[in-house]
Amino acid sequence: MIKKNIPFFYNEKPINFINDFEKNKVGVFRKPKSSLDGIDEVKLSCNETEFKAEFNFNNFFRREKSLGVGKEIKKVKFDYTGKVIIFDKLYLDKFSNESIEGSINQIYTEGFSKSKKQYFKLIIPYSKSLKIDFKIDHIVFYNDKGRSSNVATKIILNNEDVFILEEKDEDENRYIIIESRRKQSYEEFSNKTFAIRIALGYVTGCFSGNKGYFFAYSKLKMEKFNDFYFTSLRNEITTLMNPININPYAWLHYYKKIAEKYDKLKIFRRLKIEEFSSLCNKLMTNDDFTATILLIIESTKASLIFRPSGYSIALEMLSDIIIGDEKEKIAPISSKEDYKEFRMDLIDVLNKHSTKESFKDIKTLQVRIENINQITNLESLKKPFSILGITLLEEDLKVIKSRNDFLHGRVPDFKKQGVNRSIELKDYDLYYASVRLYTLLNVLIFKMIGFDNYVLNFPKIYEKNTRYKVKEDFYRKV
Repeated sequence: MIKKNIPFFYNEKPINFINDFEKNKVGVFRKPKSSLDGIDEVKLSCNETEFKAEFNFNNFFRREKSLGVGKEIKKVKFDYTGKVIIFDKLYLDKFSNESIEGSINQIYTEGFSKSKKQYFKLIIPYSKSLKIDFKIDHIVFYNDKGRSSNVATKIILNNEDVFILEEKDEDENRYIIIESRRKQSYEEFSNKTFAIRIALGYVTGCFSGNKGYFFAYSKLKMEKFNDFYFTSLRNEITTLMNPININPYAWLHYYKKIAEKYDKLKIFRRLKIEEFSSLCNKLMTNDDFTATILLIIESTKASLIFRPSGYSIALEMLSDIIIGDEKEKIAPISSKEDYKEFRMDLIDVLNKHSTKESFKDIKTLQVRIENINQITNLESLKKPFSILGITLLEEDLKVIKSRNDFLHGRVPDFKKQGVNRSIELKDYDLYYASVRLYTLLNVLIFKMIGFDNYVLNFPKIYEKNTRYKVKEDFYRKV
């Protein structure tokens, strides 16, 4: 018997629809007053990120002076077996073997509205499990197949619950589902799902993407959808690392006795729903924070050459966000009046010497005087940790101080082995800096959202990979 306080979801019909919709189809173009109108035997197929329409160029060329490759044709209807869908844009991008192929990134039914307030569900076909239940507090749900599952969570936004589920079809294909029981426009819901996908990508290490299906419902029960909207999404990203996992065996493969010790202590906890909601809310309200988290996700996937540079930039961006309005308070001269007086005195001194032949670049000196009350780059990178009450280790400071090296294409020499050391040894330095910076970013971000437990300490976990031994634990307290 289903308990009333456990949410119930109708997922079978939209999932079945996706599986059927992605099968190859043959239909007719409908586009009045266009060279495409009436062209039949159009083959519609689906790949990993978009749909493709292929048709005989002779049917098109007899009405066109050119093959049309490179053209973008808007609002093309596609009629197949009596059903009509609309291609938002058909981009003609390929010509071969007497056929033209076009790409379609958005498809929708005639009744779909982006402005009308409705109930929405987003379904993203996905290749693997996010293992949400090891990272975020989960909820139990029932579905219309008569099954229950706890591979789900939610976020709370004001009075709105937005649910996040993992489902599988009969062939074990996986889907990420995001659903809200509050009426809203497509744009409102879409913005929330984007923030949620970024948050999930960061916390789980798996950013779901490639393509998504939005289903619109008129009734709160959400049993039968009225319309759908398909769209290509940012590419799916599966990263090498993620900040948190309550299962110590997941990461400590080579340290089973230590993993067993951690497991017995039961000291690790998941992100609370409130904390995960805080992360999503920051992503929805702060574009700079969104850009920072996306940079972290993409840097974690990047090659070893680019990864530490990406993390260094992310740390700088995050520092600006955390320091925020504190900039004036942490300046070397706290009084605006005193700073102004000091600056004017320096300008007077510069003007006194500016006529000397050796003073070649007065403008550069003027800029430096104008910025003389700014803290150094190193201090600005350290300050967020002190603001949030996080103690930096000596090893943390070593890597933070290397920030300029990464931004200028240099590889720091943490073991003092010399500039002529081998590429392999330089790679170890890059690897070590990457995992240290990534862990520091996680500590800052999790502290920002109210988390007070442990994140994975990758400089220790990857000690054998970096060849850099550290006297630290495998988990780091936030």
